Amino acid sequence: MISTNPNRWLRGILFCVISIWLAVSTAHADERVTNFTLIDQHGEAMELHYHGDASAVVLLAHRNNSPLVAESARALAALKDDFSDVRIFLINAVTEEGRDAVRADMQALGLDLPVLDDRAQLVTRALGLTHAGQALVVDTKRWQVLYRGPVTGQPGDSTNPVADVLTQFAAGETNTVASLDMPATYNSEKLDLPDAAAREAYKNISYSNTVAPILMQKCVDCHRPGGIGPWAMTGHAMVQGFSPMIRETILTKRMPPWHADPETGSFAHDISLSIDEQQTIVNWIDAGAPRGDGPDPLHEVTAIESAWALGEPDLIIDLPNFMVPATGVLDYENFAVPNPLKESKWVRAVQIIPGDRQAVHHVIATVGPYSPDNNADDGDALTDPQLMTFVPGNEVYEYPQGTGLYVPADSSVYAQMHYTTYGRESADATRIGLYFADEAPEHVLQHYAIINPQLQIPAGAREHEETAYYQLQRDAVVYALFPHAHYRGKASRFSFRYPDGSEELVLNSPNYDFNWQRYFKFEEPKNVPAGTMIIHRTVYDNSANNLSNPDPERDVSWGEQTSEEMLYGGISYRYTERKESDFKSDPDVDPEAHFMTSLALGFMDTNLDGKVSLSEMPEGMRPQLAETFTMLDYDNSGGLEYDQLSVLMTQTPVGEALLDAL
Repeated sequence: MISTNPNRWLRGILFCVISIWLAVSTAHADERVTNFTLIDQHGEAMELHYHGDASAVVLLAHRNNSPLVAESARALAALKDDFSDVRIFLINAVTEEGRDAVRADMQALGLDLPVLDDRAQLVTRALGLTHAGQALVVDTKRWQVLYRGPVTGQPGDSTNPVADVLTQFAAGETNTVASLDMPATYNSEKLDLPDAAAREAYKNISYSNTVAPILMQKCVDCHRPGGIGPWAMTGHAMVQGFSPMIRETILTKRMPPWHADPETGSFAHDISLSIDEQQTIVNWIDAGAPRGDGPDPLHEVTAIESAWALGEPDLIIDLPNFMVPATGVLDYENFAVPNPLKESKWVRAVQIIPGDRQAVHHVIATVGPYSPDNNADDGDALTDPQLMTFVPGNEVYEYPQGTGLYVPADSSVYAQMHYTTYGRESADATRIGLYFADEAPEHVLQHYAIINPQLQIPAGAREHEETAYYQLQRDAVVYALFPHAHYRGKASRFSFRYPDGSEELVLNSPNYDFNWQRYFKFEEPKNVPAGTMIIHRTVYDNSANNLSNPDPERDVSWGEQTSEEMLYGGISYRYTERKESDFKSDPDVDPEAHFMTSLALGFMDTNLDGKVSLSEMPEGMRPQLAETFTMLDYDNSGGLEYDQLSVLMTQTPVGEALLDAL
């Protein structure tokens, strides 16, 4: 799109001169840009090929405290009005400049442009960027470079080759790559990247002592005979054959499947690659993935001997067989299996093995009252004590030290099953393995699910955010968090807002992947005081750019099917001080009443002030709620806090109607 802004036509003569200059300086007409994913200074992910709907993408090498880069960035920002269908990103590959410093630099410049964190320098090298202030203009239809060179020659320079290339391209006149050398004024902006000698040294990276051990630690658990990976890393020849794919999945952050931002929090069993590990593997692949000397550790990789990761369970619950049709949308199936044991047990770990991994979307396994006729309606997946939730990537759950879950002898195990069809009829027979503790634990492990059943995602929305929270009523120790959405889920965050009003981001998943979900267990559990809000925010992409989107032209609401959406945030925690009622099957606090009160508070309190005002309650019910609301708001705060809201919902005539409305 070309602007009719008259200021652009004042540069007509200059444009003609530069056009001739660019035409003379063409090279590498087939230069193409590989796909990549990087995280910006705000913790948001950007995948290059996602922006295929733009006419062009402009990439600029960035560095803090550089007048030339600042001038170039301002010149690019000024193009937004003239080229509204062009996307602009800066890339910072300076190892000493973290996101905090970059964010401060951009704020000081007054610029609102995303700066992508490439401290591993792999993307910058792949793009061939050599100087801060160097720009690439990329045609998104062919992912071909249209221009490589400076945005400006020096501070105050009115020329802008990028703008001229974009104008030519919009007019359909650019068919070759224009390349300009970086002016001498940019000599001080040369990036500290590996030179030719250093790249030659990559050939000497030891596969035996350096590369293979990384693969053993981060990849082989899935990529082994019998594993869930599509191929097995059984030796150098296999890895070398798949090395182009390995390189691509590292640059796009698809593998290893770990989606927690490394800048936020530390989590157990982190399988992500460090910057050094990324550089080692990609540099080794770029050098041809040489075998070198020494033994091949991958020859020691063995097939999975047992499907049970923790050994044979103490009790295996076989769920009923279920025939999954080839097509169609299935309602949730709910199974109940009576506990066959004659004595009560404490569970310390659980594993769920689906009979058909393609068909089983999720399993929520709980313990509820005994059901002699296998009546699954006797259970409640949201309020009964939860054994674990199975989703792809989360199959085994070992309870934190000193915690457990009580399974009474006179109980049943309930399983909420979500099946999805995939074009072929199949039979599923899911198994639940329980591992028992030798004695009662010190604390009872608690689970809670933050949900927002009233979410509404507009058709075509690229970034729509929904929020809900859970307010702890007792001091607690939080062990793990579990973000869950469906195909439109794009990013997810958890924050703790403490009673003093301060807020801490504790988990950021900037490139959420529906196909790989997991509980993120804190390396060090979080001690949080009563009154803390655990806030869960999810960003949804309901646009056509989201290739997984079932229907970008549809407004989407809460629903159990993957074609619908969820805001669902699982929390695994225990209370700091134990109460004997925690160990009873009939605790002092009614679990259902607590859940419903917490649920209503967490999603109706849209301004997150810890209370629900009358204006935040369902509009159609406000007249009948008004009198009761005024009576319960005895402190005249203008809203009902947890205890007041609980009375409204559990002890007043209008409470039942409110529950029905929710």
